[in-house]
Amino acid sequence: MMSVLRMVRHIIVGLAATAAIVTPLWFVIAAFGGKFGFWEPIDGFRHVLGLAGLNALSWLGLPGGFGRGFILPLTAGLGVAALIVAIGFRLIFGRANAPGAGGYIAGVAALIVGAAPLALVASAAGDRAAIPPIHDITTDFDNPPQFTGSLIERRGPDANPVDYHAKTDPRSQRPLPQVQAEAYPGIAPLITTAEPALAYRAAHATARDLGWRISTASESAMMFEAQDVSFWFGFIDDVVVRVTALEGGGSRVDARSVSRVGMSDLGANAARLETFFTALETSLGDFGTSAPQAAPEAGTEAAPEAGSGPEPDAGGAG
Repeated sequence: MMSVLRMVRHIIVGLAATAAIVTPLWFVIAAFGGKFGFWEPIDGFRHVLGLAGLNALSWLGLPGGFGRGFILPLTAGLGVAALIVAIGFRLIFGRANAPGAGGYIAGVAALIVGAAPLALVASAAGDRAAIPPIHDITTDFDNPPQFTGSLIERRGPDANPVDYHAKTDPRSQRPLPQVQAEAYPGIAPLITTAEPALAYRAAHATARDLGWRISTASESAMMFEAQDVSFWFGFIDDVVVRVTALEGGGSRVDARSVSRVGMSDLGANAARLETFFTALETSLGDFGTSAPQAAPEAGTEAAPEAGSGPEPDAGGAG
């Protein structure tokens, strides 16, 4: 009888140890598989959220993931089972029949690996709910910087549209400019006393320093496009930066950042622009800069048609 119980204990502890090792490895493979081209980033993302039990799929505007979310709960459950068995053997059968330290380590490891991500997601639920499910952020509501036709084509037919004024918050159905202004009031153009050419070069260099991949650039058109690839999953967000000469001297720098997939960006595009403008202001150094507050209500002036702006010269890729 004791031999059978020991075999059961070994099986449970072994499963817990395996889950503690395989679960993080599976997450890494799913996350980086898209980044290295084994599958689409969104597929890896759906797989992690759906199968792991992090059920933010509907809130993020994505179809349901594979499975019913069992990996993390199963891993945590195996950890609990391993600890119960290890402690039970010690209390019931005495020290002579108690498992070694490995049984406790496997149980604790599996419990942490399975429960910690679930607890983290649950604790951040309130913060996520406060972020509007939008994915297109700009510093200019009336005339947002436009992407070139070649970039729109590279985004693919299944990518999010780039018509800023046609978008609404899917929860409230309010126009995107209103929702953005409320959620991210600090997103605004950068006004500098630097001449346009200098401001453009500084913006271009700042984008490179941030690790953006410059895809098209034209100093004559005073605009460039870039892609920022996320560390996890390899999501690609497109950015366009535009520099405009001011009548009284100096320049205005506008930017726009748009996710290719997903309804909500979890605030990533706004954070990207904030980081860019902070770094750009530092780069401009002695030149005076200011970032006026975004208007509380978006204007009604129609934006140029997407892809109708000047086509930057290729060759700026880096």
